Amino acid sequence: MQITSLNEERRAKRRRLETWLDEQTRAETGKHKRSTDDFLRQVEKQAAYTLLNRLVILRITEATGLRKPKVVTGGWNSSGYKDFREFATDLCRHQGDPSEGYAFLLRLIFEDLAIDLPGLYGSAGIADLVPVPASVLRRVVEAFDDPELESCWTDDMTLGWVYQYWNDPDREALDDKINDGGKIEPHEIASKTQMFTERYMVDWLLQNSLGPMWLAMCKKHGWTAEVASLGVLDELERRRVEWRAKRDERQTALAAEQAKQQADPSYEFDEDALPGVSLTELMPLHTDMERRWAYYVPQPIPDDAVEQAPDSVRDLKILDPAVGSGTLPGGGVRPVVRAVRGRRSTPRRRVGRRQESHRRSRSG
Repeated sequence: MQITSLNEERRAKRRRLETWLDEQTRAETGKHKRSTDDFLRQVEKQAAYTLLNRLVILRITEATGLRKPKVVTGGWNSSGYKDFREFATDLCRHQGDPSEGYAFLLRLIFEDLAIDLPGLYGSAGIADLVPVPASVLRRVVEAFDDPELESCWTDDMTLGWVYQYWNDPDREALDDKINDGGKIEPHEIASKTQMFTERYMVDWLLQNSLGPMWLAMCKKHGWTAEVASLGVLDELERRRVEWRAKRDERQTALAAEQAKQQADPSYEFDEDALPGVSLTELMPLHTDMERRWAYYVPQPIPDDAVEQAPDSVRDLKILDPAVGSGTLPGGGVRPVVRAVRGRRSTPRRRVGRRQESHRRSRSG
């Protein structure tokens, strides 16, 4: 491999990378030894997803107003980059930098963010030795400005979906390997077992953990949770019963039509025209409160849960030992913040017993 055209820094990185690849290859044991090319692809992939994750999170912080001026939003036309060009004109016009200083600006931002977020923006180890072409950087940044992605940058599920789709090709390849009788190697386990927790899973887990805890807290203080006082839980359960009946109705009608089709292959029918609803159709939700309690399973609140309930939502601690992209902690923070803001918005004055009871009613 020719390295004569590379500057000294790049030559040094090249030598370090080749040394590492040689060490990894020589350390391989067992029947299925990975080659130098296998390890090189591994490092290239690490460099790629490290850059992607950094850009995605920076784009999200810009969209939510946590970081200004914007640099990823708008890319080379962003206000942050335009300001940088004014102060570093010669650097941005340097012929040896096809990114026109944009990659250097990102590196400065990443180094600044690494102080508070070292796990994401700090050293990526061996992947730091793999340069990302300016053309690739431009293509990714410009793709982020696609209008169809606009809503993604304020959605707390975005990081999880990025992670999920990134791993999908490897997981599908492993599925094919298993189906063909192959064995999963130790270095392949993560790609097979790490799965993104989708929003409905997050909602179900939180509504059936924080939900009962909130109801226990209300009971402990003699409050009436608004979700109960307004009859939302009862209404949801009533509609669930009706929805299940509609699903059963569809399944019964579908079975009858399929039996006719089995007896007469020329017989055709429109499943959407059958009575009831399909198994995949979701029950409509009409209010924000219904959405916040849609997956809650009605359950008795035991006395010991009431006794041990926290005195305030400020005493709650959320622990996710397999945090991943943070969808569970992120989802858990929302109802807690909502409750705290609700308390703060209440006028601090003495009111009658009945008014006080109503004041303390809270939505989940």
